[in-house]
Amino acid sequence: MPADQITFAGVELSSGRKPVTFAALDDGLNILSVEKWGIPEGLSCLNDYENIWVAINLPARGQEVYNDFKKKIIHSGFKSYSNKNEPKQFLVTNAQDCFHAFSGHKLFPQRSLEGRLQRSAILYEQGLQITDPIDIFEEITRYKLIQGILPLENIYSSKELDALVAAYLAWIAVKRPGQIVLKGEFALPVQE
Repeated sequence: MPADQITFAGVELSSGRKPVTFAALDDGLNILSVEKWGIPEGLSCLNDYENIWVAINLPARGQEVYNDFKKKIIHSGFKSYSNKNEPKQFLVTNAQDCFHAFSGHKLFPQRSLEGRLQRSAILYEQGLQITDPIDIFEEITRYKLIQGILPLENIYSSKELDALVAAYLAWIAVKRPGQIVLKGEFALPVQE
């Protein structure tokens, strides 16, 4: 990718062996990458980008993982969103609040199939270049249901969806800065 092109990334943090779920978008909202990493591997990969905006989803639990990750990306040269014109910037958000702002409606539980389909549909409607989640219903037949076969391979996990919406917020921060509300380094989309 040319050095002048910006990569828009989202990070979802959790606990476990690979606590970093990473999603990256290009200028046209095409998905460049969706990965799971350990923190050292994640920091190394983030440092490989020359021009990147990262939105970190503030976790409801695991505050120490978030604090550690934030400290390490600052140490590796990332600047807060309030520092304009830096090639590596970060901001903080809440993925569920982003989804709610984009939909304006009640959200299904995020880990349920309905919640994952709903969040995928929200991202699809926002213009992310993902498979239309409604297409799954064309693949469901009585035979497949009886056999226990559901075509879920194109449906993202809740962590991947949180990372994708965070990456989209990073894209909005650059492409449509008037459509976010900023309090320090914490950002949310303007409610539609």
